[in-house]
Amino acid sequence: MKKLLFILSLLALLACKKENNNQKQEWTDVSPESTTDFQDIQMLNEHVGYVAGFINSGSTNFVCTQIQPGNSSYISLDNTLPNLSCSLADTVKSASIMYKTVDGGKSWNSVPLPFSKYKHMSFVNEYLGFVLSADGVYKTGNGGLSWQKIMENTVVYDNTAWSNAFRKIKFTGPDNGFLYTNIFMGGCVLVSVNGDGEFKKIISNRIQIPAPISFINGIEHNPADPEEVFILTHRNLYKYNENGDELELLQNTNSFEKLAHAGGSTWYASFSGILSVSDDTGTSWNNISTLPVSNCSILTSAGENFVCVSNKIGIYISDNGGLNFRQMSKPDVEITDICFPTPQTGLAIGPNGRILRYFQD
Repeated sequence: MKKLLFILSLLALLACKKENNNQKQEWTDVSPESTTDFQDIQMLNEHVGYVAGFINSGSTNFVCTQIQPGNSSYISLDNTLPNLSCSLADTVKSASIMYKTVDGGKSWNSVPLPFSKYKHMSFVNEYLGFVLSADGVYKTGNGGLSWQKIMENTVVYDNTAWSNAFRKIKFTGPDNGFLYTNIFMGGCVLVSVNGDGEFKKIISNRIQIPAPISFINGIEHNPADPEEVFILTHRNLYKYNENGDELELLQNTNSFEKLAHAGGSTWYASFSGILSVSDDTGTSWNNISTLPVSNCSILTSAGENFVCVSNKIGIYISDNGGLNFRQMSKPDVEITDICFPTPQTGLAIGPNGRILRYFQD
Protein backbone atom coordinates (compact mmCIF):
# COMPACT_ATOMS: atom_id res chain seq x y z
CA MET A 1 0.00 0.00 0.00
CA LYS A 2 2.81 2.39 0.89
CA LYS A 3 4.49 1.61 -2.42
CA LEU A 4 1.24 2.34 -4.27
CA LEU A 5 0.79 5.64 -2.43
CA PHE A 6 4.39 6.56 -3.25
CA ILE A 7 3.85 5.84 -6.95
CA LEU A 8 0.61 7.82 -7.00
CA SER A 9 2.28 10.76 -5.25
CA LEU A 10 5.18 10.65 -7.71
CA LEU A 11 2.80 10.62 -10.68
CA ALA A 12 0.87 13.57 -9.23
CA LEU A 13 4.12 15.48 -8.70
CA LEU A 14 5.25 14.81 -12.26
CA ALA A 15 1.86 15.86 -13.61
CA CYS A 16 2.00 19.07 -11.60
CA LYS A 17 5.53 19.75 -12.84
CA LYS A 18 4.44 19.12 -16.43
CA GLU A 19 1.52 21.50 -15.98
CA ASN A 20 3.82 24.19 -14.61
CA ASN A 21 6.22 23.68 -17.52
CA ASN A 22 3.35 24.03 -19.97
CA GLN A 23 2.26 27.21 -18.21
CA LYS A 24 5.74 28.66 -18.57
CA GLN A 25 5.49 28.20 -22.33
CA GLU A 26 2.36 30.36 -22.66
CA TRP A 27 4.65 33.29 -23.51
CA THR A 28 7.98 32.36 -25.11
CA ASP A 29 11.09 34.49 -25.50
CA VAL A 30 11.77 35.39 -29.15
CA SER A 31 14.22 38.22 -28.46
CA PRO A 32 16.82 39.12 -31.09
CA GLU A 33 20.42 39.55 -29.98
CA SER A 34 20.03 43.11 -28.80
CA THR A 35 20.43 45.22 -25.67
CA THR A 36 17.81 47.67 -26.89
CA ASP A 37 15.37 49.16 -24.41
CA PHE A 38 12.29 48.56 -26.55
CA GLN A 39 9.66 51.27 -26.15
CA ASP A 40 6.96 50.51 -28.73
CA ILE A 41 5.50 47.60 -30.64
CA GLN A 42 2.99 47.74 -33.47
CA MET A 43 1.54 44.81 -35.40
CA LEU A 44 -0.20 45.72 -38.66
CA ASN A 45 -1.64 42.24 -39.03
CA GLU A 46 -0.93 38.82 -37.54
CA HIS A 47 2.26 38.49 -39.62
CA VAL A 48 3.94 41.91 -40.04
CA GLY A 49 5.00 44.22 -37.23
CA TYR A 50 7.71 46.47 -35.83
CA VAL A 51 9.42 47.07 -32.48
CA ALA A 52 11.58 50.11 -31.76
CA GLY A 53 13.61 51.67 -29.00
CA PHE A 54 17.12 52.77 -28.19
CA ILE A 55 20.43 51.66 -26.78
CA ASN A 56 21.72 54.01 -24.11
CA SER A 57 25.38 54.42 -24.95
CA GLY A 58 26.17 56.71 -22.05
CA SER A 59 28.05 59.03 -24.39
CA THR A 60 27.25 62.62 -25.26
CA ASN A 61 27.12 63.75 -28.85
CA PHE A 62 25.71 66.93 -30.31
CA VAL A 63 23.41 67.07 -33.28
CA CYS A 64 23.02 70.58 -34.65
CA THR A 65 20.09 71.70 -36.74
CA GLN A 66 20.34 74.87 -38.79
CA ILE A 67 17.06 76.80 -38.71
CA GLN A 68 16.67 79.27 -41.55
CA PRO A 69 14.20 82.18 -41.59
CA GLY A 70 10.93 81.27 -43.26
CA ASN A 71 11.64 77.53 -43.18
CA SER A 72 8.27 75.77 -43.43
CA SER A 73 9.55 72.49 -42.00
CA TYR A 74 8.90 73.62 -38.43
CA ILE A 75 5.65 74.73 -36.80
CA SER A 76 4.84 78.19 -35.50
CA LEU A 77 2.55 78.10 -32.47
CA ASP A 78 1.77 81.82 -32.44
CA ASN A 79 2.23 82.88 -36.08
CA THR A 80 5.69 84.25 -35.41
CA LEU A 81 8.85 83.39 -37.30
CA PRO A 82 12.47 83.66 -36.13
CA ASN A 83 14.08 86.86 -37.36
CA LEU A 84 17.52 85.30 -37.66
CA SER A 85 18.89 81.90 -38.52
CA CYS A 86 20.19 79.95 -35.55
CA SER A 87 21.83 76.65 -34.67
CA LEU A 88 20.12 74.38 -32.16
CA ALA A 89 22.04 71.69 -30.30
CA ASP A 90 20.50 68.57 -28.78
CA THR A 91 22.28 66.13 -26.51
CA VAL A 92 22.07 62.58 -27.86
CA LYS A 93 22.81 59.72 -25.48
CA SER A 94 21.41 56.81 -27.45
CA ALA A 95 21.33 54.91 -30.72
CA SER A 96 17.94 54.17 -32.28
CA ILE A 97 17.04 50.57 -33.07
CA MET A 98 14.12 49.04 -34.99
CA TYR A 99 13.28 45.42 -35.81
CA LYS A 100 10.69 44.01 -38.20
CA THR A 101 8.91 40.66 -38.29
CA VAL A 102 7.06 39.11 -41.23
CA ASP A 103 6.21 35.79 -39.57
CA GLY A 104 4.17 36.86 -36.57
CA GLY A 105 7.12 37.44 -34.26
CA LYS A 106 8.96 34.16 -34.73
CA SER A 107 11.99 35.97 -36.14
CA TRP A 108 13.15 39.59 -36.27
CA ASN A 109 15.34 41.51 -38.72
CA SER A 110 17.06 44.82 -38.07
CA VAL A 111 15.70 47.90 -39.87
CA PRO A 112 18.30 50.61 -40.64
CA LEU A 113 17.40 54.06 -39.28
CA PRO A 114 18.99 57.34 -40.45
CA PHE A 115 18.77 59.12 -37.09
CA SER A 116 19.61 58.91 -33.39
CA LYS A 117 17.42 59.34 -30.32
CA TYR A 118 14.21 57.54 -31.21
CA LYS A 119 11.00 59.00 -29.75
CA HIS A 120 7.95 57.20 -31.15
CA MET A 121 6.60 55.40 -34.23
CA SER A 122 3.28 55.08 -36.04
CA PHE A 123 2.68 52.76 -39.00
CA VAL A 124 -0.45 53.05 -41.14
CA ASN A 125 0.08 49.69 -42.83
CA GLU A 126 2.94 47.23 -43.22
CA TYR A 127 4.68 49.50 -45.74
CA LEU A 128 3.79 53.09 -44.78
CA GLY A 129 5.15 54.33 -41.47
CA PHE A 130 6.32 57.44 -39.65
CA VAL A 131 8.96 57.72 -36.93
CA LEU A 132 9.58 60.69 -34.67
CA SER A 133 13.15 61.32 -33.54
CA ALA A 134 14.81 64.17 -31.69
CA ASP A 135 15.61 65.98 -34.92
CA GLY A 136 12.51 65.35 -37.04
CA VAL A 137 9.85 63.13 -38.56
CA TYR A 138 10.92 60.39 -40.96
CA LYS A 139 8.68 58.54 -43.42
CA THR A 140 8.98 55.16 -45.13
CA GLY A 141 6.78 53.82 -47.90
CA ASN A 142 8.53 50.48 -48.36
CA GLY A 143 8.49 48.90 -44.92
CA GLY A 144 11.67 50.53 -43.62
CA LEU A 145 13.97 49.85 -46.57
CA SER A 146 14.46 53.61 -47.00
CA TRP A 147 13.49 56.74 -45.08
CA GLN A 148 12.79 60.35 -45.98
CA LYS A 149 12.90 63.24 -43.52
CA ILE A 150 9.69 65.22 -43.99
CA MET A 151 9.81 67.79 -41.18
CA GLU A 152 11.82 69.11 -38.25
CA ASN A 153 11.02 68.32 -34.64
CA THR A 154 11.01 72.02 -33.87
CA VAL A 155 8.37 74.57 -32.90
CA VAL A 156 8.53 78.34 -32.87
CA TYR A 157 7.01 80.29 -29.99
CA ASP A 158 7.47 83.97 -29.19
CA ASN A 159 10.04 84.32 -31.97
CA THR A 160 12.16 81.53 -30.49
CA ALA A 161 12.83 78.12 -32.02
CA TRP A 162 12.48 75.20 -29.60
CA SER A 163 14.32 72.06 -30.63
CA ASN A 164 13.25 68.50 -29.81
CA ALA A 165 9.73 69.72 -29.07
CA PHE A 166 7.42 66.80 -29.85
CA ARG A 167 7.55 63.47 -28.02
CA LYS A 168 4.76 61.40 -29.64
CA ILE A 169 3.41 60.78 -33.14
CA LYS A 170 0.19 59.19 -34.38
CA PHE A 171 -1.02 58.65 -37.94
CA THR A 172 -4.59 57.41 -38.29
CA GLY A 173 -4.37 57.42 -42.10
CA PRO A 174 -1.84 58.15 -44.87
CA ASP A 175 -2.61 61.87 -44.76
CA ASN A 176 -3.88 62.34 -41.20
CA GLY A 177 -1.17 62.68 -38.56
CA PHE A 178 -0.72 64.18 -35.12
CA LEU A 179 2.32 65.38 -33.17
CA TYR A 180 2.07 66.08 -29.47
CA THR A 181 4.05 66.71 -26.31
CA ASN A 182 3.34 67.04 -22.61
CA ILE A 183 6.00 69.44 -21.47
CA PHE A 184 6.02 72.52 -23.70
CA MET A 185 5.25 75.77 -21.86
CA GLY A 186 3.88 73.89 -18.85
CA GLY A 187 1.00 72.34 -20.77
CA CYS A 188 0.43 70.36 -23.92
CA VAL A 189 0.77 70.97 -27.64
CA LEU A 190 -1.15 68.97 -30.22
CA VAL A 191 -0.94 69.71 -33.94
CA SER A 192 -2.10 67.90 -37.06
CA VAL A 193 0.06 67.33 -40.13
CA ASN A 194 -0.38 65.60 -43.47
CA GLY A 195 1.56 62.69 -44.90
CA ASP A 196 4.20 65.02 -46.33
CA GLY A 197 4.90 66.62 -42.96
CA GLU A 198 3.09 69.84 -43.78
CA PHE A 199 1.46 71.59 -40.82
CA LYS A 200 -2.35 71.74 -40.95
CA LYS A 201 -3.65 73.15 -37.66
CA ILE A 202 -3.13 73.51 -33.93
CA ILE A 203 -5.66 71.47 -31.95
CA SER A 204 -4.50 71.87 -28.36
CA ASN A 205 -5.58 75.51 -28.18
CA ARG A 206 -9.18 74.28 -28.38
CA ILE A 207 -8.87 71.84 -25.47
CA GLN A 208 -10.30 72.98 -22.15
CA ILE A 209 -7.45 73.81 -19.82
CA PRO A 210 -8.62 74.62 -16.28
CA ALA A 211 -5.05 73.79 -15.24
CA PRO A 212 -1.93 72.52 -17.02
CA ILE A 213 -2.83 69.19 -18.60
CA SER A 214 -1.01 66.37 -20.27
CA PHE A 215 -1.72 63.56 -22.68
CA ILE A 216 -1.77 60.23 -20.87
CA ASN A 217 -2.81 57.70 -23.46
CA GLY A 218 -2.49 60.23 -26.24
CA ILE A 219 -4.48 59.38 -29.34
CA GLU A 220 -6.38 56.24 -30.36
CA HIS A 221 -8.45 55.61 -33.47
CA ASN A 222 -10.64 53.06 -35.21
CA PRO A 223 -8.46 51.37 -37.87
CA ALA A 224 -11.54 50.80 -40.02
CA ASP A 225 -12.41 54.50 -39.86
CA PRO A 226 -9.38 56.85 -39.73
CA GLU A 227 -11.70 59.79 -39.07
CA GLU A 228 -12.88 58.28 -35.76
CA VAL A 229 -10.17 59.65 -33.47
CA PHE A 230 -10.18 59.89 -29.67
CA ILE A 231 -7.85 62.27 -27.80
CA LEU A 232 -7.33 61.38 -24.14
CA THR A 233 -5.91 64.05 -21.84
CA HIS A 234 -5.26 64.09 -18.13
CA ARG A 235 -8.75 65.47 -17.54
CA ASN A 236 -11.02 64.70 -20.48
CA LEU A 237 -11.74 62.51 -23.47
CA TYR A 238 -12.35 64.22 -26.81
CA LYS A 239 -13.66 62.91 -30.10
CA TYR A 240 -12.05 64.52 -33.12
CA ASN A 241 -13.31 64.59 -36.70
CA GLU A 242 -10.70 65.78 -39.18
CA ASN A 243 -13.01 66.46 -42.10
CA GLY A 244 -15.55 68.37 -40.06
CA ASP A 245 -12.84 69.93 -37.90
CA GLU A 246 -14.91 69.04 -34.84
CA LEU A 247 -13.56 68.52 -31.32
CA GLU A 248 -16.29 67.08 -29.11
CA LEU A 249 -15.86 66.82 -25.35
CA LEU A 250 -17.31 63.52 -24.16
CA GLN A 251 -18.87 63.82 -20.72
CA ASN A 252 -18.37 61.70 -17.58
CA THR A 253 -14.91 60.55 -18.63
CA ASN A 254 -12.70 62.78 -16.50
CA SER A 255 -10.80 59.95 -14.84
CA PHE A 256 -9.96 57.71 -17.82
CA GLU A 257 -6.34 56.57 -17.89
CA LYS A 258 -6.12 54.18 -20.84
CA LEU A 259 -8.19 53.69 -23.98
CA ALA A 260 -8.44 50.85 -26.52
CA HIS A 261 -10.58 50.20 -29.59
CA ALA A 262 -12.21 46.77 -29.57
CA GLY A 263 -13.87 46.72 -32.98
CA GLY A 264 -16.86 48.38 -34.59
CA SER A 265 -18.37 50.95 -32.23
CA THR A 266 -16.98 49.27 -29.08
CA TRP A 267 -14.28 50.92 -26.98
CA TYR A 268 -12.72 50.02 -23.62
CA ALA A 269 -11.30 52.41 -21.02
CA SER A 270 -9.61 51.89 -17.66
CA PHE A 271 -9.51 54.13 -14.60
CA SER A 272 -8.71 53.54 -10.93
CA GLY A 273 -8.83 49.77 -11.31
CA ILE A 274 -12.17 49.79 -13.14
CA LEU A 275 -12.92 48.66 -16.72
CA SER A 276 -15.52 50.65 -18.61
CA VAL A 277 -17.03 49.95 -22.04
CA SER A 278 -18.80 52.02 -24.68
CA ASP A 279 -20.88 50.39 -27.41
CA ASP A 280 -21.84 53.64 -29.12
CA THR A 281 -18.47 55.09 -30.17
CA GLY A 282 -17.77 56.83 -26.88
CA THR A 283 -21.08 58.60 -26.36
CA SER A 284 -21.95 56.66 -23.20
CA TRP A 285 -19.88 54.44 -20.91
CA ASN A 286 -20.72 51.65 -18.46
CA ASN A 287 -18.48 50.21 -15.75
CA ILE A 288 -18.43 46.44 -16.18
CA SER A 289 -15.80 45.00 -13.83
CA THR A 290 -12.97 45.53 -11.39
CA LEU A 291 -9.60 45.00 -13.03
CA PRO A 292 -7.14 42.45 -11.62
CA VAL A 293 -4.58 45.27 -11.30
CA SER A 294 -5.12 48.60 -9.57
CA ASN A 295 -2.42 50.31 -11.61
CA CYS A 296 -3.26 49.56 -15.24
CA SER A 297 -0.35 50.75 -17.37
CA ILE A 298 -1.35 48.85 -20.53
CA LEU A 299 -4.80 48.29 -22.03
CA THR A 300 -5.32 46.63 -25.41
CA SER A 301 -7.98 44.67 -27.25
CA ALA A 302 -8.32 42.30 -30.20
CA GLY A 303 -12.04 42.11 -30.80
CA GLU A 304 -15.18 43.11 -28.95
CA ASN A 305 -14.84 40.33 -26.34
CA PHE A 306 -11.04 40.16 -25.95
CA VAL A 307 -9.34 42.50 -23.49
CA CYS A 308 -5.79 42.53 -22.13
CA VAL A 309 -4.46 44.60 -19.22
CA SER A 310 -1.07 44.77 -17.55
CA ASN A 311 0.69 46.57 -14.71
CA LYS A 312 4.06 45.86 -16.42
CA ILE A 313 4.55 42.84 -14.15
CA GLY A 314 1.60 40.57 -14.94
CA ILE A 315 -0.44 40.05 -18.12
CA TYR A 316 -4.17 39.42 -17.73
CA ILE A 317 -6.67 38.58 -20.48
CA SER A 318 -10.44 38.26 -20.75
CA ASP A 319 -12.35 36.51 -23.52
CA ASN A 320 -15.82 37.52 -22.30
CA GLY A 321 -15.71 41.28 -22.71
CA GLY A 322 -13.87 42.05 -19.49
CA LEU A 323 -16.25 40.31 -17.09
CA ASN A 324 -13.52 37.93 -15.89
CA PHE A 325 -9.74 37.94 -16.26
CA ARG A 326 -7.06 35.29 -15.88
CA GLN A 327 -3.35 35.83 -15.40
CA MET A 328 -1.10 34.51 -18.14
CA SER A 329 2.17 32.79 -17.32
CA LYS A 330 5.31 34.37 -18.73
CA PRO A 331 9.04 34.69 -18.09
CA ASP A 332 10.07 37.09 -15.33
CA VAL A 333 10.31 40.12 -17.63
CA GLU A 334 9.03 43.65 -17.13
CA ILE A 335 6.58 44.61 -19.88
CA THR A 336 6.60 48.05 -21.53
CA ASP A 337 4.06 47.40 -24.29
CA ILE A 338 1.74 44.62 -25.53
CA CYS A 339 0.09 44.03 -28.88
CA PHE A 340 -2.55 41.43 -29.80
CA PRO A 341 -3.18 41.38 -33.58
CA THR A 342 -5.63 38.51 -32.91
CA PRO A 343 -6.88 36.85 -29.71
CA GLN A 344 -4.66 33.87 -30.59
CA THR A 345 -1.45 35.84 -31.18
CA GLY A 346 0.25 38.31 -28.86
CA LEU A 347 3.60 40.06 -28.61
CA ALA A 348 5.09 41.91 -25.65
CA ILE A 349 8.29 43.92 -25.28
CA GLY A 350 10.50 44.97 -22.41
CA PRO A 351 13.91 46.39 -21.50
CA ASN A 352 17.21 44.80 -22.48
CA GLY A 353 16.00 43.63 -25.88
CA ARG A 354 13.28 41.31 -24.65
CA ILE A 355 10.41 40.27 -26.94
CA LEU A 356 7.83 37.72 -25.80
CA ARG A 357 5.42 35.88 -28.10
CA TYR A 358 2.10 34.22 -27.35
CA PHE A 359 0.53 31.85 -29.84
CA GLN A 360 -2.47 29.58 -29.50
CA ASP A 361 -3.40 27.02 -32.16
